[in-house]
Amino acid sequence: MLPSHVLASAVGLRLERADVQWHVSPGQEDSLMRFWLTFGGRSYGFHVGAEDEILDVIVEDRGTDAEMGIYGRLEVRPAADDDPAAVAVGQRLVVVHDLYAGYLGKPIGARLSFETVDLSVADWEDELHWAIGDLPPAVGVRHR
Repeated sequence: MLPSHVLASAVGLRLERADVQWHVSPGQEDSLMRFWLTFGGRSYGFHVGAEDEILDVIVEDRGTDAEMGIYGRLEVRPAADDDPAAVAVGQRLVVVHDLYAGYLGKPIGARLSFETVDLSVADWEDELHWAIGDLPPAVGVRHR
């Protein structure tokens, strides 16, 4: 299902909180695994979809920390000031536009427009990407 359809019930609501899950491995930079946005007490999880699928956005509870042995651990933290989603906390969601791959035309993400900021997120080459405003050109998305 397209992100805009899943998030339709959140349009007009205020973003209450943003939580982020990071893969933490010694000697490496933390990598974004997934995140959750909470509107009206309901949390929406943003994940990399299965192979050849679009960004997976689902209604679900916020995740928890997990130990992965030699592969490090997963840590769930409130969005930090430098996380793109943190900027939108406290603002109302105005509209959600689906994002499409520039060369294939398939949907790969969403642009969430809040009162004063846009948050873009996409599943590109099996990695989750997010940014305030537009995603970098390397992610290859276009608006439709």
